[in-house]
Amino acid sequence: MMFRTMTTVVSGLLILAGCSENNNQPVDPTLCQFETGPCQFAISGETLSLTMNPANAPSEQPLALTLSAPQSWILESALVEGRDMFMGRIPVNFDADGHGQLMYGSCASGYMVWQLQLRFTDAEGTEQRVDFNWLADH
Repeated sequence: MMFRTMTTVVSGLLILAGCSENNNQPVDPTLCQFETGPCQFAISGETLSLTMNPANAPSEQPLALTLSAPQSWILESALVEGRDMFMGRIPVNFDADGHGQLMYGSCASGYMVWQLQLRFTDAEGTEQRVDFNWLADH
């Protein structure tokens, strides 16, 4: 009886430890921190910015994106996918004012980094690729 009780307690503790959130995860400085303001990316002497609302990037909820890019650049494609885990490819359509909508699924791992992959053609006809990365559900 004592062995069964001890086994149950130890098993319960292991399950709880495995399912708890890892709040000690270091913050990756390369990830967008939308709570502090627009995420910026500099390339070829130009600066692009992205904002997200809600800023905590929740899964399974509509997200409003605002993209600011040089007016002379043409956006060829925009899609979101998992940076470190394949979760499918989600196309994003931005209007002429740089507004877009996005919704993605949740991940069971508790640490899901999403990446917005943008391909532009700049004023000289050169392809430019810009990636914005952020942590979901934080």
